[in-house]
Amino acid sequence: MNKYISTEELLRENERLKAIIALLEENAPQKKYGLVWEKEADKEHFLTEALFLKEVLNKRIFTAEQAPVNWLIEGDNYQSLSILLRTHRQKVDVIYIDPPYNTGNRDFKFTDTFSDNDSTYRHSRWIAFIEKRLRLAKQLLSPAGVIFISIDDTELAQTKLLCDEIFGEKNFVANFIRKCKTGSGHDSGKIAIEFDYMLCYAKDSTKQKFNKQTLNVEKDDKYRHTDQFVAHRGKYYLRDLDYKGTYSPSLDYPIQAPDGSELWPGGAYGRPNTWRWSREKVEWGIKNDFIVFKPTARQWKVYIKQYQYVDNQDKKRVRQLPHRAMIEFINSKGSNELKDILHEDIFTHPKPVDLIKFIIDLVPGNNLTILDFFAGSGTTGHAVLSVNQEKGTNHQFILCTNNENNICEKVCYERLKKVITGYETRSGRYIKGTNGNLTYWKVVEV
Repeated sequence: MNKYISTEELLRENERLKAIIALLEENAPQKKYGLVWEKEADKEHFLTEALFLKEVLNKRIFTAEQAPVNWLIEGDNYQSLSILLRTHRQKVDVIYIDPPYNTGNRDFKFTDTFSDNDSTYRHSRWIAFIEKRLRLAKQLLSPAGVIFISIDDTELAQTKLLCDEIFGEKNFVANFIRKCKTGSGHDSGKIAIEFDYMLCYAKDSTKQKFNKQTLNVEKDDKYRHTDQFVAHRGKYYLRDLDYKGTYSPSLDYPIQAPDGSELWPGGAYGRPNTWRWSREKVEWGIKNDFIVFKPTARQWKVYIKQYQYVDNQDKKRVRQLPHRAMIEFINSKGSNELKDILHEDIFTHPKPVDLIKFIIDLVPGNNLTILDFFAGSGTTGHAVLSVNQEKGTNHQFILCTNNENNICEKVCYERLKKVITGYETRSGRYIKGTNGNLTYWKVVEV
């Protein structure tokens, strides 16, 4: 057996090692942890100064004099974002994007080449593509702005690391887990995949607040008891006053039962139990009928009345909780919505309108500027128009999409036009228009 390596093989191995060292040296000074990709996969170049927006006047729609003017921009979204920096830097309140998931099924084209599962630069191309767009998007966000990014398992990990780098890990808000399919969901030969994700980042988490979910206390079965205060306080349920949590000596004191006996949290003084309320608050609760004593086999139990319409100070309140990150908005509904408007099945997996309404409802304000630079079939615009109609808000949308396969002109624009002016569904039901104003722009080079 030949134990020697030829000179040619040594030279080839030397060149290979030199290339690896060069790559390591290039990235080592820049970061110690995070996402690293082949930057040479990025081939997009253009002169920002030479790009402008030109309005297509015959596509203008104006049906509501006092409503904001919405924008639909036809063109490469990287170019569109670069132009928007001149007019909307730090002025966008909400960004939602649904970028290509890079599944390898010809859903992502980079510099006119589809990315497939066997591509050497498959993930690098996608990261290079999305990274530049997210950096521009960050500059468009207002100080209290927030971005939502739909994604699936293919690029979730990479997108999370990339967003941590661009927006800052401290500005991560949530990873919404969305049930997007019903039934079997057998896309995989191993596990049924019925979920995708929506990453949420704030421009500055210290400035961004979110609306809470209003609880429907009328339909909450746990409120089932009534008393003489029902007209003002509503129904109530009983909460145990005895609490096993963070111990505080000031909340560990005796309460006198109706028979004169002393009751202690947990049955005796000392850790771990306390009362939920202070001594003064309990006295107030007994006097105002917020406290209930119930006999047991051994002693008494003490309860708080938790009412539907008032807080624990007898003041009117709307009961709210933070929204949950586990959500359900089914893709098939989005497909049916689009088919009802255009009467054609011409777009793959459009997001349902309710998903974007959910996002809008999360963010405080009645005059939000909402950007979607992967507008596709126009779901975001549809949602904004619907929310404005239903709630009397004055949100404005800016949609950016290319016109590959006439998606901007024949799908996105036609959908928005029909939503604004009214349309007939496939079953013949007429849907009244939302009214609104729309301008159509093209990215041009001069």
